[in-house]
Amino acid sequence: MFDRRKHIAGSGDGIDTVATAADLIAEAQKRTDEWKQRAKTRHKIVGVRTWHINLNPAAMASMPFSQEDRQVQMPSGSRNAHVDWRGPFAAQAGALMVEITTDKGLKGYGLGGGGLAGALIIDHHMKYFVLDRDPLDVEVLWDELYHITSIYGRRGVVIYALSGIDLALWDLCGKILEAPVYSLITDQPRLKIPAYATGTDVGYYVTHGFSACKHPLRNGPPQGEEGFAQNLDTIRKARQAVGADVELMTDIYLRWDVDYTLRFAEAADDVNLKWIEEPIALDDYAGMARLVREVDSTWIVSGEHEFTRYGFRELLRWKGADMIQPDISWAGGFGECIKIANEAAAQDIPTWPHQGGTPWGLHLIACLLMPCMAETFGPSRQAPENALYRLLRPTPRDGFFTLDDRSGFGVEIDEKLLDAYTVDRL
Repeated sequence: MFDRRKHIAGSGDGIDTVATAADLIAEAQKRTDEWKQRAKTRHKIVGVRTWHINLNPAAMASMPFSQEDRQVQMPSGSRNAHVDWRGPFAAQAGALMVEITTDKGLKGYGLGGGGLAGALIIDHHMKYFVLDRDPLDVEVLWDELYHITSIYGRRGVVIYALSGIDLALWDLCGKILEAPVYSLITDQPRLKIPAYATGTDVGYYVTHGFSACKHPLRNGPPQGEEGFAQNLDTIRKARQAVGADVELMTDIYLRWDVDYTLRFAEAADDVNLKWIEEPIALDDYAGMARLVREVDSTWIVSGEHEFTRYGFRELLRWKGADMIQPDISWAGGFGECIKIANEAAAQDIPTWPHQGGTPWGLHLIACLLMPCMAETFGPSRQAPENALYRLLRPTPRDGFFTLDDRSGFGVEIDEKLLDAYTVDRL
């Protein structure tokens, strides 16, 4: 039987208490001062640009995949296959690339979200607080942007947009200092990172070297007893497909309630699941806390759709997750996710970032106090992909990602490629 407590590594002599705001400000200022002493040249931001791109045509067939290819044939049954993929501001269809340029010609790139709505927020508000500033003041800029948008933001699309700006600024910090971003945080990075594959073709993923797989389940209470039985059958077949030695997880995507989750966890005890992800409604912290208390056979995890250290503090205060999953492109960016993960580690809660297998996510994982695996979408036999998608989703080899010492996040993008896959503009 899976014992979740054996998988929660203690933080040892690491962080003992949640850092205060003053501590975080002092730490950020110390880091910034050191960077400015190291920098060979000083830079000023002179340009901010955005591109709304649809990274997965199977996710939202009603949106054009690119300006050059509007007739992509979707796999049978793919339309609206996942609730997350509906709507122009959702994860894949609403991807937002942010480019920030300095007066010395350096360009930083960050992947955020919010689609055209996120672009509107950046282009008509946020960018005016970034222009003419020093990119090395990245953490000060985050705090200012969070403050000036807090009256209409704090969660959702605004933080998606802020995440893209933050990542582009950290990319510039690395390029200015001629160092990989992870080296700006730690001198002991994890450069070889194990990967796990998310998708339904789990047996196929194992043949490509993955030692862990996550299989989503589609049914919930509206599908009744038949749907419950199908869920059990699906996850048991997934276990058979991957074998006993591969870790298996499942993603519910907010479809269940507490009672359904408790019943499923008991019924699926023989499957030896590593975790059940986002089983219930996002703001039901009390329900999540009950699941954590009462389910011993597997982790109960959440955080893919939580925002900033403030939202995660609430989740942690409730003890509402055995592990948290901030997404670096949605939760606030690189610096914010470092803060989130450190505060969680202080409570012996590990962080496994959602979509960690991006250039930005891998640098985050390299800096974490507690080890984890990086999520990637499993190799596909049928779903269409494109050059931009492959650039932003590196392929692990033999089940591992390996980071190199390229400056910044190691991302260089031809603007013509971004233009080709832009689906709409302001």
